[in-house]
Amino acid sequence: MKKIRFVFKIIFFVVLSVPSLASEPDELINTRITELLRPNWPYEAFLAIPRISELHPTLAIALSKQDGSLEKTNCIEIFYLELQKEFEPKAVLERESLHKLLCRAMQRAVNKTPISQINKTFPGTNDIALKFDFSTGLIKVTEIPYPPLDPLLRLENVFLDETDVLVFGDIELPEELKSEISQSPL
Repeated sequence: MKKIRFVFKIIFFVVLSVPSLASEPDELINTRITELLRPNWPYEAFLAIPRISELHPTLAIALSKQDGSLEKTNCIEIFYLELQKEFEPKAVLERESLHKLLCRAMQRAVNKTPISQINKTFPGTNDIALKFDFSTGLIKVTEIPYPPLDPLLRLENVFLDETDVLVFGDIELPEELKSEISQSPL
């Protein structure tokens, strides 16, 4: 009985230590990317801005599959705001001008950093999302979040009521087409 308890205690401690071991490579990658981008990233210039610690903008980096060169960079919050404005013209991002300024600083840091070093840090990946913390100067690797669009807003014009008539320019489309092939009973 004592042996079984001893074995269970060992298994319990091993299971508890496994998640901490899994987070170490993530922390290592975060410190590597922070050390890599920090010399080209002027995060200290933004410390005087009120509530800068509340903003953690995300930058998506697309690398080429062939040669690993930088294809494009996108600021996720600004990109998603533009998407949302297509469906809601009155959509607003709080402190939008500050987000755009932070976006330029992040893109500049990535563009000034040698891409070969980024490829060494992320071998075999094409899309990378980096979350920048302008108050502490830390960069974390995250997943690209899904767009915050309401699916009902995107599909509201797809479904038609019985009273709706589709009109495209001068062409009026009928609501229901009658089949030219009649069905025969089997």
